[in-house]
Amino acid sequence: MLTADKLRIYQQFDGDIDGWARAFRGQATNGMTDEDWYLIDELLMGLCTAKTGAALPSYVRQVEQRLLACTSDPATRSILHALAIRRSSHNAA
Repeated sequence: MLTADKLRIYQQFDGDIDGWARAFRGQATNGMTDEDWYLIDELLMGLCTAKTGAALPSYVRQVEQRLLACTSDPATRSILHALAIRRSSHNAA
């Protein structure tokens, strides 16, 4: 389950899983796992694709359902949406 704390860790390392792994080698990771990291990447990719307007409505629904199933609360979902907007605008530049 993704939480705001896990997203803060992801943001702290700007999505760089290798940097995160090096920083926490052999130490506690505040509950963050590789699987959480991959899930964040997956959800961000889906949200970015959905925000282009080119995605099928069924795909957008699928992404939103996955988002609801994998996040702990509305605040966490809001952070993910903000990260997706930031990523989309960064990729467009």
